Amino acid sequence: MPPLHSSDATPTCAVHGVCRMLQNLLLPRLLKGERPRVVLAFDFRGPNFRHDVYPEYKANRGPCPEDLVPQFKLVREAAEAFGVVQVDAEGYEADDVIATLARRALDNGVDVDILSGDKDLMQLITLTGIEPSVHMIDVDHHDVVKKWGVSSEKLGDVLALAGDAADNIPGAPGIGPKIAATLITEYGSLSNLTAKADMIKQKKRQESLVEHAEKVLLFRKLVTLDDSIPTSKMLLPSEYQDVTSLRM
Repeated sequence: MPPLHSSDATPTCAVHGVCRMLQNLLLPRLLKGERPRVVLAFDFRGPNFRHDVYPEYKANRGPCPEDLVPQFKLVREAAEAFGVVQVDAEGYEADDVIATLARRALDNGVDVDILSGDKDLMQLITLTGIEPSVHMIDVDHHDVVKKWGVSSEKLGDVLALAGDAADNIPGAPGIGPKIAATLITEYGSLSNLTAKADMIKQKKRQESLVEHAEKVLLFRKLVTLDDSIPTSKMLLPSEYQDVTSLRM
């Protein structure tokens, strides 16, 4: 999308993209008289619990692009104008908010569609055929297995083992996603793999896992989405009762 600005030169490209997305997503249903359940989740500004566990978490990221900074407020104003519920939680990331609301939705028998390209959220996708379900737009459980070589419930093990450069999680040296998936499939889980690291036949992999087992288990905590944020920590509408009430 080309750069866009308002008459006072405020950048508007991002907010324009969000508005188009919301319009395409919601307008057809609103015209049918429906009141869809839609939530826009935000990262809480400042450190979150992962920084307490691992201070280097996301330390490799530079400052936010200058043209995005003035648009955060505009995005919230646009969402409010659309009537979309906005949620964040002190000390947590947007992914944790989504995980918590998704779990509550499933507990209430509500299907969940996640509109995001974030690979971490693929951990929430339910097995095909299970109802109620969680899936991402254009991504189901078969897609997760095809891309990562493991089921969604094991994806966190692979991410912790292989690392995630975007979040400054180094993983175990010399082990990429494909090898990680192979090891997790063979040993069943990351905890079992680290417990039996000295049994790995390939010498370099064995040495890497034996030396970095403790760190890899720490990384597993970082990539795990917290789906149990207390309601008291979440900024929710005053009329909130449960996820079924989060309608436009």
